Amino acid sequence: MKNQTKKLKDVTTELEHTQEMLQTSEDKYRQLVENADCVILRIDKTGKITFFNEFAQKFFGYTERQILGKNIIGTIIPEKDSSGRKPAELIRDIKRQPELYATYESENICKDGRRVWVAWANKAINDEHRKITEILCVGHDITERKLMENELQLLAAAVRNSNDAITVQDLEGNIISWNLGAERIYGYKEAEAMKMNISRIIPDHKQDEMMSLTERVLKGENLEFFETQRLTKSNRVLDISLTATSLKDEKGEPFAITTTERDITERRFLEKEILEISERERALISQELHDSMGQALTGIAVKCKGLALELKGKSSEGMKDALIISKLANKAIAQTRDLVRMLYPVDIETGGLVSALKTLASNVEKTMKVTCRFQCGKSVSVKNLVEAKQIYRIVQEAITNAIKHGKAKNIKIKLRFTKRGTVLSVENDGLDFPKLSPKTKGLGLKIMKYRTDLIGGSLDIRKGDKSGTVVTCIFPNGS
Repeated sequence: MKNQTKKLKDVTTELEHTQEMLQTSEDKYRQLVENADCVILRIDKTGKITFFNEFAQKFFGYTERQILGKNIIGTIIPEKDSSGRKPAELIRDIKRQPELYATYESENICKDGRRVWVAWANKAINDEHRKITEILCVGHDITERKLMENELQLLAAAVRNSNDAITVQDLEGNIISWNLGAERIYGYKEAEAMKMNISRIIPDHKQDEMMSLTERVLKGENLEFFETQRLTKSNRVLDISLTATSLKDEKGEPFAITTTERDITERRFLEKEILEISERERALISQELHDSMGQALTGIAVKCKGLALELKGKSSEGMKDALIISKLANKAIAQTRDLVRMLYPVDIETGGLVSALKTLASNVEKTMKVTCRFQCGKSVSVKNLVEAKQIYRIVQEAITNAIKHGKAKNIKIKLRFTKRGTVLSVENDGLDFPKLSPKTKGLGLKIMKYRTDLIGGSLDIRKGDKSGTVVTCIFPNGS
């Protein structure tokens, strides 16, 4: 009897100890759950919330008293999500087959109506008959990640469907991204482009320019609205406005270059039409000045000279006035001729570009009161009349900018032959050339760039070694 009593006491003590351990374990579990840095809740078979930890209360904005016993639908799960779907069916599926939804992501709603995204892990709780009584749900806030994903998806869709060609190339020029705009503009499908190097769509006369642009981008410069040319699959040359920047890795090292390219061929065609109209207007004005004003001034000079002869010996004062008027008329005739030559360089058609530039330099000295010198290599010859006119106009514009904006007093025009091409340069000692953004560049500079592109050349405008500005145009030999 004593032994049985002792055993009973020992069992009782052990039970009490076990109960204390269980209580301690349950307290630790509850403390762990309550202080967990995630949402923890339980729902019964009807979808009512039976447990809602402290983090869940703070996250969704409900107190335990407000949420316990409420259905999960209409509280923390909206009756309709942002896409219009009804999550109630999903919840029913989770309750029927929780193993299929061990993890999933859903849109949830806070008490104040704010939409949030949660990544859920679900675990069925069974009774002694292995029937589901509750579902334990543990969730982590992924709202920020979802917002970023949505933004990236929108950005990707915008890039994909942009009318502009948006491309990405590695540092060797191999194409690694090619959007629908690029397919439309250049004619290469994405599958074709991904096997190509970007040099495939760059005309031969622009290859050196592309290498220079790549170097600038890799040094950290962002190119914006740079106008150049590209080739389509059918070898058609397009005028392109290009924006380029480098993509960098986590160490700040560039690993690729992305470009946005807009087809401006039609715009350039219209610009060309405007230039041609301008040339015709120049020719018409120069002709009118030569034929009408020139003849009128010549008539005035002759008449005044004749009047001076008639007044000789009759009226010395009248004769002097007539001679003065005749001299002024002759001076106006000379100025008109100079203006006619500047408006329409007939020398290009008769003596060629070199002769026209010599005359231009001489006329600038006479009319603008500056020193203007022209130097030319013996081997330089530009036979193409259209290209010669473009070069002449580039020089004219450079001189006008030097005098009007740079306040230059000395200008040097140089034309020389090199292996890279024929090089034209216009140097002045005026004010430094201001750095202008593409949006604020003057019309004159844009026209100079356009004229350069027309002859397949490249234009560079930079500060001189000491002061002033140097305009350099390089165009293919044999023009």
